[in-house]
Amino acid sequence: MHVTRCTDPEEFLAVTHDYRAVDPVHTNVIGSVAASVTRGVEYDGYFWWVVRDNGHVVGCAVRTVPWRLVVPDLNHAAAYALGRAVADADPLVPGVSGPRSAVEALYAGLGSPAGFDLDRSSNLMVLDRYRRVLDVPGVADQADENDLDLVLDWFTRFEIDADAVSPDEPDLLRRRVAVKVGERAVWLWQVDGRPVAMAGHAPLVESPAGMVARIGPVYTPRDLRGRGYGSAVTAAVVEALLPRTGLIMLYADANNPTSNGIYERLGFDRRATIIETTARPPVGRY
Repeated sequence: MHVTRCTDPEEFLAVTHDYRAVDPVHTNVIGSVAASVTRGVEYDGYFWWVVRDNGHVVGCAVRTVPWRLVVPDLNHAAAYALGRAVADADPLVPGVSGPRSAVEALYAGLGSPAGFDLDRSSNLMVLDRYRRVLDVPGVADQADENDLDLVLDWFTRFEIDADAVSPDEPDLLRRRVAVKVGERAVWLWQVDGRPVAMAGHAPLVESPAGMVARIGPVYTPRDLRGRGYGSAVTAAVVEALLPRTGLIMLYADANNPTSNGIYERLGFDRRATIIETTARPPVGRY
């Protein structure tokens, strides 16, 4: 196995294009993060990783500082080799997100005897046959610059509710949200002119089979839950995306049966479980 680090996201997207096309679902976050950077989203640093076996790309990963390393469904050898490379180039990596088998093999490559803590498990869900939500009062409206403060607040509250508080600095998070709002990728469900729920989607990722879309985050304030608003705004995003792609996915908290039930009723099926981990210090090769 040979692991290299790309210098920019456009190069990374080109080099990994065929590999990501084989599994556009597990590699969607990786592709959408790279695509978002090409469109103006800024982070404190970047690590674009490519794993090759006899010259053929067999894996990839991305880390945007200060976030975790994100890996797809790598085999053990590829994940272990990636871990060895990360130990040299990015020894302060705060954690890893991906399928458990790949994450465990990568930590073995990192050479950290301390291991990791499991922070969150998510169900990777893919839309099978869309079933429309009916009889929920209100209308969907795309967020614009006038809604930026509200959307920023709800993005933050979503992270808190999910026990995945963003390490982003406020200005960095505002820039990320501003790009999403500017791209008209956030919807608000409104009742009598009042926003009651929010849903968005990541940049669409191109593959030979067509575009791949990922919905998220989906958020309803606590005092407004249980009224169908989250289902309705998610359905609005699905209906906006269907003319552009037939492959729509999302992540749902594996420990939240309510949200999983909502997505299942909309027609989403669970395909895999993804874990988010924090590395126990120190991380490095021993």
